[in-house]
Amino acid sequence: MTFDAGAKPKPILVMELIRGMSLDRLIRNRSLTTAKALAHLDGILAGLEAMHAVGVGHLDVKPSNVILRDDGSPVLVDFGLSGRHMRPGCGTIDYSAPEVLGLTIEGAPSSPLPVDIYAFGSMAMETLASELIFDGEDEAAIVGRHLSHDGWPERLTPFAHTPETAELARFIAACLRRDPRNRPTARQARSSLARLTPSLSRLAWPLAARPQPRVAAS
Repeated sequence: MTFDAGAKPKPILVMELIRGMSLDRLIRNRSLTTAKALAHLDGILAGLEAMHAVGVGHLDVKPSNVILRDDGSPVLVDFGLSGRHMRPGCGTIDYSAPEVLGLTIEGAPSSPLPVDIYAFGSMAMETLASELIFDGEDEAAIVGRHLSHDGWPERLTPFAHTPETAELARFIAACLRRDPRNRPTARQARSSLARLTPSLSRLAWPLAARPQPRVAAS
């Protein structure tokens, strides 16, 4: 990357051109394996860890903002919203943390870093299960789903009751906690995901939860 602050009439910022396919396209095309999905997620967390180490949040973490190089390594792109401060309404609604949507927690700092972790949790489940964890008929419905849970949105719970994915569900739930202080850091999240990777890699992609048995009314 090259930055020339003295260029006229405006400063020039030259960034690397990343060629490759976006992660969201791979998900739609069903061109993933669980092992590859986990490797991509680890690379994304590595990028967030580097950004967060200097106090900068991406603020629009989502599959379409991840490009896979020819060697398969993921690259976070689109830093138009990045910065050191959380701004209400920033990012993409399907991955928006409650504080971005206006929910304030007394005593919680207004930091962009936990916002990225919430978005990562949302996109991690999508990357592994090939479906949005927060979805709805319109934006109001999606906002409602973000604001009505504390780590356990409706679509995540069945994965917690499936033995093969129970630990993964708990990891995602930690990333999605309502209070940003209760979410892991990027480094902690990367460490947790690494512990889960050996067992999860053996599972077929996309991951699926077992249907829960119905309880007959008495």
